[in-house]
Amino acid sequence: MDIVKKYRWFIVIATLVAVGASIVFSYIKPVYYDTSISFAINRVNKQETQDYQFDGYYAIQASDLFSQTVMSWFMTPSVLLEMYELAGIDPQISTIEELTSRFKAKKFSPQNIVIRYKERDQKTAENIAQAIITTVEEMAAESNQTSDHKSLFMVVGSKPVVVEKKPVIWLNGVIGLASGLVISLVISYFIAYWQINSRREDT
Repeated sequence: MDIVKKYRWFIVIATLVAVGASIVFSYIKPVYYDTSISFAINRVNKQETQDYQFDGYYAIQASDLFSQTVMSWFMTPSVLLEMYELAGIDPQISTIEELTSRFKAKKFSPQNIVIRYKERDQKTAENIAQAIITTVEEMAAESNQTSDHKSLFMVVGSKPVVVEKKPVIWLNGVIGLASGLVISLVISYFIAYWQINSRREDT
Protein backbone atom coordinates (compact mmCIF):
# COMPACT_ATOMS: atom_id res chain seq x y z
CA MET A 1 0.00 0.00 0.00
CA ASP A 2 2.94 2.35 0.64
CA ILE A 3 4.07 1.89 -2.95
CA VAL A 4 0.57 2.68 -4.21
CA LYS A 5 0.47 5.86 -2.11
CA LYS A 6 3.93 6.87 -3.25
CA TYR A 7 3.15 6.47 -6.94
CA ARG A 8 -0.56 7.27 -6.79
CA TRP A 9 -0.33 10.21 -9.18
CA PHE A 10 1.62 8.17 -11.71
CA ILE A 11 -0.97 5.39 -11.43
CA VAL A 12 -3.87 7.82 -11.83
CA ILE A 13 -2.33 9.64 -14.81
CA ALA A 14 -1.26 6.42 -16.57
CA THR A 15 -4.72 4.93 -16.09
CA LEU A 16 -6.46 8.05 -17.42
CA VAL A 17 -4.14 8.09 -20.43
CA ALA A 18 -4.99 4.44 -21.14
CA VAL A 19 -8.72 5.16 -20.88
CA GLY A 20 -8.41 8.21 -23.11
CA ALA A 21 -6.40 6.29 -25.70
CA SER A 22 -9.02 3.52 -25.74
CA ILE A 23 -11.86 6.00 -26.28
CA VAL A 24 -9.97 7.84 -29.04
CA PHE A 25 -9.19 4.52 -30.72
CA SER A 26 -12.89 3.63 -30.59
CA TYR A 27 -13.80 6.83 -32.41
CA ILE A 28 -11.18 6.56 -35.14
CA LYS A 29 -11.55 2.81 -35.70
CA PRO A 30 -13.44 2.30 -38.97
CA VAL A 31 -16.92 0.78 -38.97
CA TYR A 32 -17.23 -2.55 -40.74
CA TYR A 33 -20.12 -4.72 -41.86
CA ASP A 34 -20.35 -8.26 -40.53
CA THR A 35 -21.97 -10.56 -43.09
CA SER A 36 -23.43 -14.04 -42.67
CA ILE A 37 -24.73 -16.44 -45.31
CA SER A 38 -26.14 -19.89 -44.60
CA PHE A 39 -26.30 -22.73 -47.11
CA ALA A 40 -28.68 -25.67 -46.92
CA ILE A 41 -27.49 -28.99 -48.38
CA ASN A 42 -30.71 -30.56 -49.69
CA ARG A 43 -30.79 -34.07 -51.06
CA VAL A 44 -32.67 -34.52 -54.33
CA ASN A 45 -33.24 -37.39 -56.79
CA LYS A 46 -33.11 -40.09 -54.14
CA GLN A 47 -32.06 -43.46 -55.46
CA GLU A 48 -34.08 -46.49 -54.47
CA THR A 49 -32.01 -49.17 -52.75
CA GLN A 50 -32.69 -52.51 -51.10
CA ASP A 51 -31.42 -51.02 -47.86
CA TYR A 52 -34.07 -48.32 -47.91
CA GLN A 53 -34.51 -48.53 -44.15
CA PHE A 54 -31.05 -47.00 -43.79
CA ASP A 55 -31.67 -44.32 -46.39
CA GLY A 56 -31.93 -41.53 -43.82
CA TYR A 57 -28.62 -42.46 -42.25
CA TYR A 58 -26.82 -42.67 -45.59
CA ALA A 59 -28.34 -39.37 -46.68
CA ILE A 60 -26.96 -37.59 -43.63
CA GLN A 61 -23.53 -39.16 -44.13
CA ALA A 62 -23.50 -38.16 -47.79
CA SER A 63 -24.64 -34.62 -46.95
CA ASP A 64 -21.88 -34.36 -44.38
CA LEU A 65 -19.23 -35.33 -46.94
CA PHE A 66 -20.59 -32.96 -49.56
CA SER A 67 -20.76 -30.08 -47.08
CA GLN A 68 -17.03 -30.58 -46.47
CA THR A 69 -16.49 -30.06 -50.19
CA VAL A 70 -18.48 -26.82 -50.11
CA MET A 71 -16.49 -25.56 -47.12
CA SER A 72 -13.22 -26.35 -48.89
CA TRP A 73 -14.10 -23.87 -51.64
CA PHE A 74 -13.66 -21.04 -49.15
CA MET A 75 -10.06 -22.15 -48.62
CA THR A 76 -9.39 -22.32 -52.37
CA PRO A 77 -7.90 -19.07 -53.74
CA SER A 78 -9.05 -19.66 -57.33
CA VAL A 79 -12.67 -20.08 -56.22
CA LEU A 80 -12.51 -16.97 -54.04
CA LEU A 81 -11.07 -14.93 -56.90
CA GLU A 82 -13.92 -16.14 -59.10
CA MET A 83 -16.37 -14.83 -56.51
CA TYR A 84 -14.70 -11.42 -56.44
CA GLU A 85 -14.64 -11.26 -60.24
CA LEU A 86 -18.35 -12.08 -60.37
CA ALA A 87 -19.01 -9.31 -57.83
CA GLY A 88 -16.90 -6.89 -59.90
CA ILE A 89 -14.65 -6.11 -56.93
CA ASP A 90 -10.87 -5.97 -56.73
CA PRO A 91 -9.85 -8.26 -53.82
CA GLN A 92 -6.72 -6.12 -53.19
CA ILE A 93 -4.57 -8.93 -51.85
CA SER A 94 -0.82 -9.17 -51.32
CA THR A 95 -0.67 -12.81 -50.17
CA ILE A 96 -2.76 -15.93 -50.69
CA GLU A 97 -3.20 -16.33 -46.94
CA GLU A 98 -4.69 -12.85 -46.75
CA LEU A 99 -7.41 -13.89 -49.20
CA THR A 100 -8.32 -17.24 -47.66
CA SER A 101 -8.38 -15.84 -44.11
CA ARG A 102 -11.17 -13.39 -44.95
CA PHE A 103 -13.85 -16.04 -44.90
CA LYS A 104 -14.85 -18.24 -41.98
CA ALA A 105 -16.83 -21.36 -42.85
CA LYS A 106 -18.52 -23.36 -40.11
CA LYS A 107 -20.66 -26.46 -40.34
CA PHE A 108 -23.46 -26.43 -37.77
CA SER A 109 -24.93 -29.69 -39.03
CA PRO A 110 -24.37 -32.04 -42.00
CA GLN A 111 -26.87 -29.97 -43.96
CA ASN A 112 -26.21 -26.46 -42.70
CA ILE A 113 -23.12 -24.35 -43.46
CA VAL A 114 -22.61 -20.73 -42.42
CA ILE A 115 -20.11 -18.39 -44.06
CA ARG A 116 -19.03 -15.19 -42.33
CA TYR A 117 -16.83 -12.32 -43.44
CA LYS A 118 -16.60 -8.58 -42.95
CA GLU A 119 -16.19 -5.59 -45.23
CA ARG A 120 -15.85 -1.86 -44.59
CA ASP A 121 -18.57 -0.96 -47.10
CA GLN A 122 -22.15 -2.24 -46.98
CA LYS A 123 -22.59 -2.32 -50.76
CA THR A 124 -19.37 -4.28 -51.17
CA ALA A 125 -20.48 -6.77 -48.54
CA GLU A 126 -23.83 -7.26 -50.29
CA ASN A 127 -22.26 -7.67 -53.75
CA ILE A 128 -19.79 -10.25 -52.47
CA ALA A 129 -22.64 -12.11 -50.74
CA GLN A 130 -24.62 -12.40 -53.97
CA ALA A 131 -21.50 -13.55 -55.84
CA ILE A 132 -20.84 -16.18 -53.17
CA ILE A 133 -24.37 -17.55 -53.38
CA THR A 134 -24.30 -17.70 -57.17
CA THR A 135 -20.86 -19.34 -57.31
CA VAL A 136 -21.59 -21.93 -54.63
CA GLU A 137 -24.96 -22.91 -56.07
CA GLU A 138 -23.55 -23.27 -59.59
CA MET A 139 -20.46 -25.20 -58.52
CA ALA A 140 -22.57 -27.48 -56.33
CA ALA A 141 -24.92 -28.24 -59.21
CA GLU A 142 -22.01 -29.16 -61.45
CA SER A 143 -19.93 -31.16 -58.99
CA ASN A 144 -22.41 -33.76 -57.70
CA GLN A 145 -24.02 -35.09 -60.86
CA THR A 146 -24.50 -38.79 -61.50
CA SER A 147 -23.75 -40.59 -64.75
CA ASP A 148 -27.22 -39.71 -66.05
CA HIS A 149 -26.58 -35.99 -65.29
CA LYS A 150 -28.84 -35.81 -62.26
CA SER A 151 -27.78 -33.95 -59.15
CA LEU A 152 -27.87 -35.77 -55.83
CA PHE A 153 -27.71 -32.56 -53.80
CA MET A 154 -28.94 -29.04 -54.24
CA VAL A 155 -27.22 -26.26 -52.31
CA VAL A 156 -29.44 -23.28 -51.54
CA GLY A 157 -28.11 -20.03 -50.15
CA SER A 158 -30.16 -17.98 -47.73
CA LYS A 159 -30.73 -14.23 -47.75
CA PRO A 160 -27.47 -12.59 -46.58
CA VAL A 161 -27.51 -10.90 -43.18
CA VAL A 162 -25.41 -7.73 -43.14
CA VAL A 163 -24.99 -5.98 -39.79
CA GLU A 164 -23.09 -2.78 -39.10
CA LYS A 165 -20.50 -3.25 -36.37
CA LYS A 166 -19.37 -0.21 -34.42
CA PRO A 167 -16.76 -0.17 -31.65
CA VAL A 168 -18.32 -0.37 -28.17
CA ILE A 169 -16.91 2.76 -26.60
CA TRP A 170 -17.81 2.01 -22.99
CA LEU A 171 -16.38 -1.51 -23.23
CA ASN A 172 -13.13 -0.26 -24.71
CA GLY A 173 -13.03 2.35 -21.96
CA VAL A 174 -13.37 -0.34 -19.28
CA ILE A 175 -10.65 -2.41 -20.94
CA GLY A 176 -8.41 0.67 -21.07
CA LEU A 177 -9.13 1.36 -17.39
CA ALA A 178 -8.26 -2.18 -16.32
CA SER A 179 -5.17 -2.47 -18.49
CA GLY A 180 -3.92 0.99 -17.54
CA LEU A 181 -4.36 0.26 -13.85
CA VAL A 182 -2.59 -3.09 -14.02
CA ILE A 183 0.31 -1.82 -16.13
CA SER A 184 0.85 1.27 -13.96
CA LEU A 185 0.84 -0.86 -10.80
CA VAL A 186 3.36 -3.28 -12.27
CA ILE A 187 5.63 -0.40 -13.32
CA SER A 188 5.31 1.21 -9.88
CA TYR A 189 6.29 -2.00 -8.09
CA PHE A 190 9.15 -2.54 -10.53
CA ILE A 191 10.50 0.96 -9.92
CA ALA A 192 10.19 0.53 -6.16
CA TYR A 193 11.96 -2.84 -6.32
CA TRP A 194 14.75 -1.38 -8.46
CA GLN A 195 15.23 1.53 -6.06
CA ILE A 196 15.45 -0.80 -3.05
CA ASN A 197 18.09 -2.96 -4.78
CA SER A 198 20.04 0.12 -5.79
CA ARG A 199 20.17 1.31 -2.18
CA ARG A 200 21.37 -2.10 -0.99
CA GLU A 201 24.18 -2.10 -3.53
CA ASP A 202 25.25 1.38 -2.46
CA THR A 203 25.49 0.31 1.15
